[in-house]
Amino acid sequence: MIYNDIQPLASDTHRNLSVSVDSYDFISDLTSSPLLATEIPFAAAEYAVIFSAPNADGDHTPLAVMGVKQGENLMLADDGRINARYIPAFIRRYPFVFAGGGDSENLTLCIDAESKALYADGSKGKRLFDDSGEQTEHLKEVLKFLQDYQYRAEMTKTFCRKLKELDLLEPMQANIEFNGKDGNNLSIKGFYTVKREKLKALSDEQALDLFKKDGLELIYSHLQSLSNLNRLVELKNAKLAN
Repeated sequence: MIYNDIQPLASDTHRNLSVSVDSYDFISDLTSSPLLATEIPFAAAEYAVIFSAPNADGDHTPLAVMGVKQGENLMLADDGRINARYIPAFIRRYPFVFAGGGDSENLTLCIDAESKALYADGSKGKRLFDDSGEQTEHLKEVLKFLQDYQYRAEMTKTFCRKLKELDLLEPMQANIEFNGKDGNNLSIKGFYTVKREKLKALSDEQALDLFKKDGLELIYSHLQSLSNLNRLVELKNAKLAN
């Protein structure tokens, strides 16, 4: 979604490489960001949290909505900042990413070789290797962050599969009306939300299981977050007015 040229990170090739993310303009075309399940309560304070349509494996993914029109990120300011206090981990891990099979032990740490956050001569930001080719403390922190991300991504799959198993998710459509002569009505389709009626129809045993696994907290955070779509409408109207 945001990576252009993923290459394995190697001390021989990237001995002097340093990283400094000064702008989030790499998400300028991103209308939503994947979320880890544990992020939902934090993201829900500022973003509308929805669920993607099922992928080829039938899995849904939590998403933080950042725009209402394809290719337009309304949460990104002109100076490259994100107009929110919380930034999803999917974005924070850039320009790093694990690549490889599903086995976490065989994953390879990679970078987006085309990222503007990379400095080949180490002139800015934090270096990833020292002069002898050993990992710097910063790179060790990056690895720890990505390993934690991978672990929580598996937890997220489990949570979403539970929602599907309980038949709580249903496709939704949002009809949005913009101001201004250039503003058009827009219908957003292809996303899923938890149906309150289905949630209330759960058995006591099912509801208790969700509660004990913090699933109910995530579900209610998601439902309450949907009102944040209004903020995106306001941002879009402000953009149309300029």
